Amino acid sequence: MTQTTHFRTCPLCEAMCGLEIRVTDGTVDRIRGDRDDVWSKGYVCPKGTALGHLHHDADRVTAPMIRTGDRWTEVDWGTAFARCDELLADVIERHGTESISCYIGNPTAHNFSLSRYVGLFIGLAALPVVYSAGTVDQWPKNLTAALMYGGMWSIPTPDVPRTDHWIIMGGNPQASQGSLLACADILGELDAIRARGGKVVVIDPRRTGTADRADEWIPIVPGTDAAFLLAMVNVLFAEDLVDLGDVGAYVDGIDLVRAASADFPPERVETTCRIPADTIRRVTREYAAAPSAALYGRIGTCNQEFGTLTSWLVDVVNILTGNFDRPGGLMFGNPIAWGVNSLPNPALADGVQLGQWSSRVRGIPEVLGQVPVSCMGEGSTHPARARSTH
Repeated sequence: MTQTTHFRTCPLCEAMCGLEIRVTDGTVDRIRGDRDDVWSKGYVCPKGTALGHLHHDADRVTAPMIRTGDRWTEVDWGTAFARCDELLADVIERHGTESISCYIGNPTAHNFSLSRYVGLFIGLAALPVVYSAGTVDQWPKNLTAALMYGGMWSIPTPDVPRTDHWIIMGGNPQASQGSLLACADILGELDAIRARGGKVVVIDPRRTGTADRADEWIPIVPGTDAAFLLAMVNVLFAEDLVDLGDVGAYVDGIDLVRAASADFPPERVETTCRIPADTIRRVTREYAAAPSAALYGRIGTCNQEFGTLTSWLVDVVNILTGNFDRPGGLMFGNPIAWGVNSLPNPALADGVQLGQWSSRVRGIPEVLGQVPVSCMGEGSTHPARARSTH
């Protein structure tokens, strides 16, 4: 029996947990968290432990394949690339570059080598439209970050290890280790908040594993998060609970926010959200009174009709309560090395421009250079016509 151990990083999401992979006689028979990984400290979600089953899946494609009629044949890489060149050249010749695109998903975006090559490929190919998992996952967050802070990847995240009060909306870190949030042993951190006298509140339509570990679970009607948050903002102004803290000198538009929230007292939204007005007031007061607090909204707050408004309001509540860019609140990352996503985007030099072109079939306006990935399928099945521009 030959047994080896390999240490790798899981590419499935931005948590990028360290993996300890045991291979016995050429078969992955155990995957667990790498206890010596300085980032994840041995913790890993169920998806990471199942990668061995994916690797050995009988249906997994492990070599390039070419289809001739209804028959698939394995070929070498040279033959495969030649066929790609042949097919793409023919499509471009007949329909132009408007007819080609690409899709980028998590395993590519979180793999160092692949992410570098994909960027070069897109640039050199001059692809007019690119699709990604981001439009399903967090594009409203990217948009609010671009509009509020000048960079679509300048997304503040909760400082979980130092917070005294954590509200989680539309996220389930128990299953995912956090999304747009990186923190080892997230369930242990939930317990630690409660052990030091703090409080964890989960606001979610479903009672999740995270809700089971929280102090309080508040069910909410799906898609009504913006109404709930507007009511929180209303209470903050009405009860004189607004305290900008250290960021006060950098914040504009407070009066506009006050005016926007004036028509949304808790009594108006309680039927919409199915959360009693007294509960909304209590949650707001407890949050504002905490020594430090972080309101966190994830995919459930993004993937909905009012996702952009909700994502903006998440940051607004943190700002209004003095919990923005401070320990225990919502903070900007401070990486040990710069990345491409931290460089200024020249396209945003004069501000964020939206709707510069529209999708070919439904005419959906672009946002930060992309349209929803749902447009990719319809674009492949509808007759070709020029993409509209503005």
